[in-house]
Order: sequence, then structure tokens, then C-alpha cells
Amino acid sequence: MEIKALKDLLPYCLENCTKKTLAVIKAEDDHTLTAVARARKEGAIEAVLIGDAPVIKNLLAQIGEKEEDYHIIDEAGEREAILKAIELVHAGEVDFLMKGLLETKNLMSAIVAKTSGMRTGRLMSKFDFVEIAQYHKLIALTDSALNTKPDVEAKKQIIQNALDVMYSVGIQKPKIAVLAASETLNQKLQESADAWKLKQMWENGEFTDCYLEGPISIDLALEKESVEIKNYQSPVGGDADMLVCPDLVSGNMMGKMMTICGGRAAGIIVGAKVPIVLMSRAAEIDDKFQSIILGAIASQKGA
Repeated sequence: MEIKALKDLLPYCLENCTKKTLAVIKAEDDHTLTAVARARKEGAIEAVLIGDAPVIKNLLAQIGEKEEDYHIIDEAGEREAILKAIELVHAGEVDFLMKGLLETKNLMSAIVAKTSGMRTGRLMSKFDFVEIAQYHKLIALTDSALNTKPDVEAKKQIIQNALDVMYSVGIQKPKIAVLAASETLNQKLQESADAWKLKQMWENGEFTDCYLEGPISIDLALEKESVEIKNYQSPVGGDADMLVCPDLVSGNMMGKMMTICGGRAAGIIVGAKVPIVLMSRAAEIDDKFQSIILGAIASQKGA
């Protein structure tokens, strides 16, 4: 099946993936537990809940869930909960992780530590699928959370991480837009120069099974009208599947603006030993649910 909207992720997962086990780190959050419960009931996952066990059990009861349907591990301390989750990954007992009631920086500092064993040799990065009413399909956004000022080699790894996720959901030959302020190369702007170098890499075969354009402005990446007005010639023009942002600030602002304006999103960290579901604590329950399903799919393919 073709994935055009976030609602398509669940049937794709059920049709193409085996059931995976998710570990939620610091699971004492009712929105997170509600999303996890829905994913479990849909048959996509089994769940391990790590955190303050009495609090977790109370919250499960409040949302109408039975505690015996979950594996609950009592680790009330934040660091202890993170380390327990990492231990479960290395033991092969869980297939992917999810951030619960804790700060992203605390979770990721433990994950990226050399002693964690969670590194794969590839840069970790954030991948988001965003659904907006004004666009004809899902748009991937990267990187909006981890890499502050990635250089061209880091962007190469970020793109490859994102490609792995897109392949895992059955998107063949994704169209990648490496964003800058203009489609015209400006060597004085680092993002423009980086985008041009990445296109050269693509032309030299360093990226396969995709189209890559850069530098390209966001209107040319997403708007067919702008493409026609400017007579812009590229298969990516007006039909991008992925937006590669110049840096963390631009990616973070773009993602939040899309959701503030009515967009919906699903987001995971990729490049680690297992995917990590990572959404804002203020995210809608459905967005967290869709993120869990995306993580289950990505863990199937080892993204």
C-alpha cells in the first residue's frame, strides 16, 4: 500500500511488520500511556513500562487499562530508568524505545554516551513525518532536534538516516530537497554551499534510489505554482518527499510552525542501535500514537 497520510502507517505496519516490543522510559505520563495502550490494542506492539510502578499502575487504571497487560519495571529514578531501557535493548528484550516524562537532553546524553553501546557508527538524527492539509502527501523533515550546526558530512549521514526510514515505509525513490534561501548557489551562505556539495555527491552516486536537489528554496520544494512561475526544472520541484533543514534551529522552527498551523506529526530518533520515539510532551495523543507506529516500522527494518 502507498502511504499518503499518517493514518496509513498503522495498516502498513500490521500488513508488513511483525509485532515489536516498545520500552517507555519514565512512563508516568497519561498521554503517553494512552498512546501506548492504543498501539497495543491495535496489535502493533507489546509494551514495557519503566518508571515509578505505583504511579504507572494508577495511571493505567485511570485510562481503563489492566496492569497485567504490561510488563512494568519499577525504576523511579530517571537515570536508572534510562539505563534499564538500554540494558533491555542489549539483551534483545525490546525493539525500540520511547521518551516518557523526562527531559530530552537527559535521555539523549545517556544514549549518545560511548559507554551506552547505543552508537552504530552513524550520526543520530531526528526524523519527522508531517501531514499538512495544503500538501498532497506526507513530508519528511530532518533534523529538528539533535544536530546543532551539521557540516556537509553530517548532513550526508542525516539524509541516509532519513532515507532508511522512508524505505522502511515503502517509499521508493524519495525526492529530497536540501533547503536554502534560494535555488541559486551562494558560496557566502554555508547552507547553500552544503546543498550544492550534497547534490554533487548524489550525482556521483553517493546516494542511491532517490532524487536529490539543492540548493532549493522551500516554495520550489513544495509549491507547483512556484515551480511553473519560475520554470524550475527538477523532479523534486513541487513534489518533495523530504526537507533537509540547514540546522537544528531552522528545522525545529519549521516543524513547530507546521504543527501550530494545524499539521500533524510523527517523530523518531534514528541512527542509534534502535529507533527512539521522541515527541514533545505537549504533542497530541494521536501524534504520539503515530510516532509509536512509525518506530515499530523503523525497528523492523533496523533504521
